[in-house]
Amino acid sequence: MDGRQVAEEVYEMDDDRPFDDKALQFDRLWDGVTPKGVNRSKALKFRQYILEHVRQMRRPLNRENARRYWMGELQKEIADRENF
Repeated sequence: MDGRQVAEEVYEMDDDRPFDDKALQFDRLWDGVTPKGVNRSKALKFRQYILEHVRQMRRPLNRENARRYWMGELQKEIADRENF
């Protein structure tokens, strides 16, 4: 059994893991954390990318709305509003 199979099995057993992983991934990208340390230019590039999507949804440009966009909450909120 290689490492990939073990990781897939662990991933399937933990139902809360996708949410936690995605939130952790957002925090790391927002702060520019890489295996080699903090990369400020990667953080700024990611922030610009996410905040542009938030701007197109006509929301205030802040970290909380960026996180909500990354987690899919803003898209769900808009879809729910359109269904009513």
